[in-house]
Amino acid sequence: MDRTKVDSLAWTLVQRWVAQAANDVTVLPADPDAGPAALEALGVSDRSLLGALAVNTGGLAVDHGWLRVLGGPSLLEWRDRLDGGFVVGHDVVAGFYAVDQHEGEVRYLAPETLEWVGIEMGHSEWVHWTLAGDVASFYEHLRWPGWEEESAKLKPDQGFKVDPPPFTREGRSIADAGKKPAKMSALWKRQQDFIKEFGA
Repeated sequence: MDRTKVDSLAWTLVQRWVAQAANDVTVLPADPDAGPAALEALGVSDRSLLGALAVNTGGLAVDHGWLRVLGGPSLLEWRDRLDGGFVVGHDVVAGFYAVDQHEGEVRYLAPETLEWVGIEMGHSEWVHWTLAGDVASFYEHLRWPGWEEESAKLKPDQGFKVDPPPFTREGRSIADAGKKPAKMSALWKRQQDFIKEFGA
């Protein structure tokens, strides 16, 4: 059986959301080995939305690559990064989304505050929001002229190292800050180091 093409109600739902998406979206290629491995590691079924994304995609690149919904190999890469939760997505300015394993709520690590904030959505609701919701308003304060072209050039595992960082007084105007492509894993470590240093 080709595990990269699992026919489930959850996957049919994702396909429908993608077809009807209000935001630009690219479905990244599935990995025939990493998808089933992600199911086992996360303890989910391909009948769940998370499982459907794991098996049938390499993730979703949303809104010119600004926002990434993790799937397949990337779910494996990020599964052990956080105590009490697991990372399910990120944006190019080092904001991260994670599901709280106790509450089931998706929380957002905001780069402008270095705090995890509940967004009152479960994983399925959040995935639908990325595709159909008002992402532009949510990120209005973290975007700059020309962000679309710059984001679209990044690889799926890249974001921007922003200096000065958005949580600093000097970095409040992100349009004036420096931005260099960097691995998301490096940006995660940087955020965690900032949190330890500044006690957020």
